[in-house]
Amino acid sequence: MSDKINDDFKQLLSSVTGVNPDQIGDTADLIKDVGIDSLKVIEIATNIEKKYKITIKDTQLRKLKRVSDAVKLIRNSLKKNEKQ
Repeated sequence: MSDKINDDFKQLLSSVTGVNPDQIGDTADLIKDVGIDSLKVIEIATNIEKKYKITIKDTQLRKLKRVSDAVKLIRNSLKKNEKQ
């Protein structure tokens, strides 16, 4: 089953890196496999914050290693916002 957040995040990665979203696996390493550098991290985080109306702390960004980590962070942030 397709997951909207997962698919949207891969599409965002693709728009920033040029990597085909179909070639980005859930366990892909953001740096080694997708080619994310420090500037791209900021661009991606800004786009995520705008799209989902969430805030991502710098400490959270530094912990993201894989696509699945980022998707989990988005989901948890959305759940947190729903509770407020």
